[in-house]
Amino acid sequence: MRPVNTIAAGLLVLLMAQHPATAAPVAEDRHGLPQLSVHDFAAKYLMQQADLADLHVYEQANAALKSGTDRRPRIVMIGDSITFHWKPDERPFPQTVNVLNRGVPGQNTDQMLLRFEDDVVALDPVAVVIAGGANDARVYAGPPEAAHSAVLARITRNVTAMADIAQSHHIRVIIAAITPCKSCAALDRDPETIKAANAWLRSFAASRHDAYADYFSALANAEGTLPADLTLDGLHLTPSGYARMWPQLRQAVKPETLPR
Repeated sequence: MRPVNTIAAGLLVLLMAQHPATAAPVAEDRHGLPQLSVHDFAAKYLMQQADLADLHVYEQANAALKSGTDRRPRIVMIGDSITFHWKPDERPFPQTVNVLNRGVPGQNTDQMLLRFEDDVVALDPVAVVIAGGANDARVYAGPPEAAHSAVLARITRNVTAMADIAQSHHIRVIIAAITPCKSCAALDRDPETIKAANAWLRSFAASRHDAYADYFSALANAEGTLPADLTLDGLHLTPSGYARMWPQLRQAVKPETLPR
């Protein structure tokens, strides 16, 4: 996003917080068109002026891949910074598959859904690992626990949509758990919301016979938090953290069962 748009977006978000959308009918202007609320104006402005989904991040890489000669079965990992920072040598998949990291730092599941067609479906993978929710859980205004229902609604809606899209294209789905944090309150996240989201992700995967990579259980200590030796800043992981996640992903994907 360009600097001017970043500033404008910040101002619009503040206005949206002060003037939330309502279900009441909107008035019409002198042309007979509906007058936009502050919320509607902010949303439409950002959609027009900014790449909200960050499609530019992998645009060139995707084009090169589609025009290239590598015909190995592809597995796409779509997610946020936890996925983005997971280095290839820390997830040693067999050379018979081409594993594509399509993580974008800071993204929530709204943004992941917006780029799912470009960064997943268009690459014609045999499987996709959907790993989102950590940034949905971050609350920017008010106590994090107050947003519990809204966070869960957003995660369930978007993960369901991504899984439905993948299924319609015969792409195998692997659902990943949200990772724990060392001190969720300091990171503007409610630990109970994360646990509830993970409970839903597990049950959702089971209901559709999809695999589930339980990153949370692999990382969390007895208190359900992220141990200090596994994190860089309370949220992002050290190589030791990824080493604990790897068996969960390896077991869920089972690349040896994928078509050659």
